[in-house]
Amino acid sequence: MSPALLTELRQEIASLCQQIASGQRSFVDLISLSESNRSAAESYVYVVKALEAEPSIGKVRARRIMADIGIAERCNIGSLTAHQVEQLKAALHS
Repeated sequence: MSPALLTELRQEIASLCQQIASGQRSFVDLISLSESNRSAAESYVYVVKALEAEPSIGKVRARRIMADIGIAERCNIGSLTAHQVEQLKAALHS
């Protein structure tokens, strides 16, 4: 991937996290998207970065939720299994 494309992808990921932080989008909506409906940024963003951006979560709780489910810190949204998505949704609604 060219440096220009990587820079663009990083900017899109930063924008996505900002949208989650501002409440324009939610983490649950992001993980609920089907693989065919996700943009590259939505697939490549790390779960921890998107989860931390959720206003009610924060860094410590995000990592605790992921550890409890067994999701690696370097896992991206596109790598989540359907079971992990359901577990994340349940953890956020509790």
